[in-house]
Amino acid sequence: MHAEPHDARLLRDLPVLVAVRRTGTVTAAADELGIPQPSATRALQRIAGVVGAAVVRRAGRGVALTPAGDALADAGEAALRSIDDALSAIARAGEIGASELGIAFQTMLGERLVPEAIRRFRARWPAVALRLLHGSRATCLEALAGGTADIAVVASPPPSRGAVTMLYAEPLVAVAAPDHPLAGMHEVSVEALRTWPQIMLAPGFGIHDAVQSLFASAGEVPEPAFEVGDYRAARGLAAAGLGVAVLPPSPARIDDGAREVPVRHPLARREIGAVVADPQEPAVQELLRALVEAAARRVPGAT
Repeated sequence: MHAEPHDARLLRDLPVLVAVRRTGTVTAAADELGIPQPSATRALQRIAGVVGAAVVRRAGRGVALTPAGDALADAGEAALRSIDDALSAIARAGEIGASELGIAFQTMLGERLVPEAIRRFRARWPAVALRLLHGSRATCLEALAGGTADIAVVASPPPSRGAVTMLYAEPLVAVAAPDHPLAGMHEVSVEALRTWPQIMLAPGFGIHDAVQSLFASAGEVPEPAFEVGDYRAARGLAAAGLGVAVLPPSPARIDDGAREVPVRHPLARREIGAVVADPQEPAVQELLRALVEAAARRVPGAT
């Protein structure tokens, strides 16, 4: 006798077969499932009758699955996982409902990473209201600490502020005008960078701390010729030939004529991550999932 596709008679008994494979004995499987041992034995007999082949065989003091039993157990495990996933999704949907989330992110990350993550999140959870706040790294972390934001997406996320999920790392490059001596180089050392006026972002921005650490690792930190509060302003000053700026690569391929030259130093990079105050909150977990997916789809060199 051969089972018809999707034979309903198998559905109630497959957990027994899966448990037998996991425990190695019918008695242990019955105990695990909370049923009498004779009931487990009859379940195995019913499965064998449906498929027309033995599904277990004796192996020492226990039992082992036959090839037919293994094939069915594989299918049973996959089915049980699917059911568990569906039940979890239903429970999660009930927990999330029409909730509200606050997201704080550094302005530069709002060009690609955060919008892509929001698009993915809203496709799954359209009823969740999102509050967006963007600004400097310090502003984002203050919003998280003050409860205005549930998640902060920042450079160099500090573990002291909450649970951290790292998203990706990106290089720092030297940005200069097309006619600057730096523009013709394949790479530049930190020592060489010192010889030109520096354009830096102000304290409070994540890149400020990264650049300070980069220069400090090779000696004294130079005084900036210009200190600004915006990534594009720093690039614009560099493109105009007013100095050199150490920045992440352009996230949107800005057409300002500036040249980007790799900096030869292990600290010439920054890490982007998300910090959350309550990592157990279901809506926050779903947003983190969307951020991880969005980060995985990044084009190299883009934010």
